[in-house]
Amino acid sequence: MINNIKEENISRTVEVVLSIIGGVTGIIIGIIFIGSAINSFFDYYYISPDYSLLLLGVISCTGGVIGVVSGVIFKRHVKIASILALIASVLCLIGGIFLFGMVGFVLLLIAGILGFVDRY
Repeated sequence: MINNIKEENISRTVEVVLSIIGGVTGIIIGIIFIGSAINSFFDYYYISPDYSLLLLGVISCTGGVIGVVSGVIFKRHVKIASILALIASVLCLIGGIFLFGMVGFVLLLIAGILGFVDRY
């Protein structure tokens, strides 16, 4: 009897919340890095602008957006959203220079793993 429960009866609220919070965290960190890079473009004391912070900010924002999208589609497409959450977690970890991106990485990783686990 337990094995006959359909997937749509399983609540995925935890995965949705974790994905959206992790994605928003990645977006915030990316905006901070992009703002720092833009600040270095207009600062007279820097010899050259810091393009690496700009690249890391774009990577982190991309991971954050993918994380939010995975949170939005978790109720309908669980496996696709889980894969997107795992991809977003790696992007947030790389884009957040490992230390700052750790919060988004952990939240998105937990959401991605929970999406693959069948809970009854």
